[in-house]
Amino acid sequence: MSIVSPLGLGTGIIRRTVGALAALTVAAGIAVGAPAVNAAPGPTMPVEFDLSRYQPVDPTTFRSLAYGDNGRSFFTTGRWMCQIGQAYRYVGCQGRPATAPPTATGAAIAGDQQGPWWVNREQTYRFGSTTGFRPPLLGVGKRVTIAGVTCTVPRRDVVACRTGERALIFTPAWHKFFFPSWDTLGPGNNAVAHSANPAPRYLPPGLQYWNQLPANPPAPK
Repeated sequence: MSIVSPLGLGTGIIRRTVGALAALTVAAGIAVGAPAVNAAPGPTMPVEFDLSRYQPVDPTTFRSLAYGDNGRSFFTTGRWMCQIGQAYRYVGCQGRPATAPPTATGAAIAGDQQGPWWVNREQTYRFGSTTGFRPPLLGVGKRVTIAGVTCTVPRRDVVACRTGERALIFTPAWHKFFFPSWDTLGPGNNAVAHSANPAPRYLPPGLQYWNQLPANPPAPK
């Protein structure tokens, strides 16, 4: 079974067997459902999405007025190119961190309902302007909010974009995807609407334990 998002991104639903994981857990001598001895604290806002750290910029600079671009906005950080639109809370970033699949050309979020999904070469999703619009630079320490999407440039070679409950961070060495808690494998849910994160050992300590963003402060509209 597969989902084709309104972005034109053909995305296969990831299916995994939860029962096998539970069996392994019991075999290891851990009671299923028992509280963890050293449970991690609740999610905190990653610095990539702490908007107080970033200076807002005028969003109109990034919008292509060409009919063929259908109202989309584009920016580059130098290494990564991201596009926002044409609908509310749609965003995609082009590029391949070291932890991405070999065939990936970027990742996309569809309307805060699906994603981030990896975009692969054989899919129809297109990155970049179809009319020759040249994406302006979004500099380090800046942020822009367009159509329910906020993107920041925390450091050189790093980009981060979020919708409501979904988000992505790209660095040369690793990627991190965020998604709502209900979109997580568990009892009664054996399929998810997003691509996977790398193993925790590849991520900074503050991003290893949680795949959700805190509810407060809420995402910009």
